[in-house]
Amino acid sequence: MRKKRSLPENVLSPEQGELLIKQGWQAADLHVHTNRSEGVLPSKLLDPVYLYHKAERAGLDYITFTDHDTMEAYDVVGWSREKLVPGVEIKIKDVCRVGHSLHINVYYLNQNQFHELLSIARKKKNLETFLEYLRTEDLPYVYNHPFWYEHGEKPSYKVINDLIPLFPVVEYNMHRVWQKNAVTLALAEKHGRGVLAATDTHIGEIGRAYTLARGKNFREFFRSIEQRRAYLVPQDLTLELLKDEILVWIDLISNLDAVRLEKVSYLHIKPVDSLINFYVKGALIDYPALRKASVAFFSAIAKSGAPALCYLELQHFLVYRMNRQLRLADLL
Repeated sequence: MRKKRSLPENVLSPEQGELLIKQGWQAADLHVHTNRSEGVLPSKLLDPVYLYHKAERAGLDYITFTDHDTMEAYDVVGWSREKLVPGVEIKIKDVCRVGHSLHINVYYLNQNQFHELLSIARKKKNLETFLEYLRTEDLPYVYNHPFWYEHGEKPSYKVINDLIPLFPVVEYNMHRVWQKNAVTLALAEKHGRGVLAATDTHIGEIGRAYTLARGKNFREFFRSIEQRRAYLVPQDLTLELLKDEILVWIDLISNLDAVRLEKVSYLHIKPVDSLINFYVKGALIDYPALRKASVAFFSAIAKSGAPALCYLELQHFLVYRMNRQLRLADLL
């Protein structure tokens, strides 16, 4: 029997979040990907300008795009639109200090600062140098999904516990099961660190999870998060959410043409890559009836919940291993 969850006072339901917004609290989803990001389909529905207006309609007070190691989205949408906060998600793998890859969101940076950070991450690969640059330049930054690591890596959860004090804010991520998010909350509380809730969406679901805080500008808003004067309106990875997301992926893929499909072979998400290859190599673009039937077939599989359930069971097994290591290290 899986452990039941109790939520801290700063974690709110969507209904409670709406009440605070009406009282003047500001809302932001600070982890969003566009079609300029690796691992995101080149759909027009994920274009930076389209997502910017979608965020406006959702009522978000601050809008940011945090693509993987690129800020090309801002060359498309512009660098100085109202409510827009330039951001990026940078991967760094410090083998000596950490051992596995980290994703760090950085905000309010310019192109020169971005290139400096990318150089540190890719060439020096030194986390302390990276963080020192962020502090020197007074850039807001977040430790994203602390219990994430790349396929093939073996993280040390004791190291994660040691890393969290190095960051002013850690992330409650919509694409993690609640057990991982709960440990993130617990470790943030232990070390007195701020927490923000975000979607980390790769399919345009901007604002489905968000953070509420107060401030006259983004820096004050973020400082409120750092000082733990913020509320979270989060989501966790559930069976229904994952089923819906798989269906959206199928719909997005089915509406891409062959030329754009050829450009996304780098997704490295095995089921999605297999589906893309099936469309491209099978030349389904030239056979509308077969294309329609294949979409119906994959949609039926997704609606059954089998792929989502298999993935969640794997996540629960990984949570068991994570908790075991944390208990052995006396961190739980």
